[in-house]
Amino acid sequence: MREFPLNPNLMPGGSTTLGSRLLSVQALRAVAALLIIWVHSIDAAEFFSTPRQSTFFHLGNFGACGLDIFFVISGFIVSQVAVRAADRNKSRPFRSGTEFLSKRITRIFPLYWILTLVVVLEQQLGRYKVPWHSVNWLPTLLLLPSIPSKVDPMNAPLLWLGWSLMFEMYFYLVLTIFMVFTPRSLVRITTLFLCAMVIAGTIVDIHRPLLVIWMNPIVLEFVFGCLIGLMFSQRTLTSRTRTTGVWISAMGAFWLAVTVFTGYGNASEARSIMSGHDCWLRVGVWGVPAALLVGGGIFWNPKMRSAPARLLVFLGDASYSIYLCTIPSRSFVEHFWGFFGRFGADIGVFLGALFCTIVGVICYLLLERPLMRAFHNWYKPIPRLK
Repeated sequence: MREFPLNPNLMPGGSTTLGSRLLSVQALRAVAALLIIWVHSIDAAEFFSTPRQSTFFHLGNFGACGLDIFFVISGFIVSQVAVRAADRNKSRPFRSGTEFLSKRITRIFPLYWILTLVVVLEQQLGRYKVPWHSVNWLPTLLLLPSIPSKVDPMNAPLLWLGWSLMFEMYFYLVLTIFMVFTPRSLVRITTLFLCAMVIAGTIVDIHRPLLVIWMNPIVLEFVFGCLIGLMFSQRTLTSRTRTTGVWISAMGAFWLAVTVFTGYGNASEARSIMSGHDCWLRVGVWGVPAALLVGGGIFWNPKMRSAPARLLVFLGDASYSIYLCTIPSRSFVEHFWGFFGRFGADIGVFLGALFCTIVGVICYLLLERPLMRAFHNWYKPIPRLK
């Protein structure tokens, strides 16, 4: 989500913002997207050979932690967007809630549906055709959990990276409900509710398709982002807080890097999370350090003036397209592995990741930005007749 409300009194000089965005957040979004592309490029290569990086301690699936960074960032950004929306319409909370949710829906679904269609066409034109009766249609079309099938016990959409969007939509829905009923304490009540649901799920040990989304400990990563937003909105950025932010961010990055050597069990597997297993492990080994990385980066708020930094900001803008394009792009890499892997598996991983990134950027420029521009115009207020 590129829109982001900032308190101008908190920003020293405004040199690290562009419009209403924190550029450090966009850079972290780029890092998260590139990590996810990297792990999927390794997966694609492993169908044909064994890259050295996939056998180096636990490096092979490490890139999956990019999703945890995404969840923390989403909790931070979207909760602050919700607060701004609630403040704009204090006298009409129902309207602010419906507008907020409709904007989130139009942000997520149009591009998701288009790329789901691309995946359908790829499968029908490829060697592995998926029988229509085996598709989980509720998660595929509406990102809602349904009864898992024998073919796909993960209960995932056809564009299966969309499993993470189920949690996003749940988070948006909870924010919307409390925006309507408790707009003055929106973020605090949301965090308390999400924590209560996780605790209840842990005590009762419920593993059912719907409740495994609502009560999954991984939603605590959104809570981490909300808490970072609460702290950020109440503090002034000084040289001391920026220095503290550097150390906190470095601590988070170091913690994440250490898991390459210590391991993370099956926490990297989407099937484990969607079945309610290894969720607390993932929150501990990746969710907490992701929160430190994101929170520290926000309070550090580095100047993003160099060419590599500006590239990261741009890739952060395109991160949603990059993320969703990972699966169809990976299928292309697998189909033409003879080209990508001709110089060795590890170079093939790099070329595959580069290809997926380029496809995502093209998708952002040709599809996502025009779609958002069209919906932005749709949301312009219509003047009343006098």
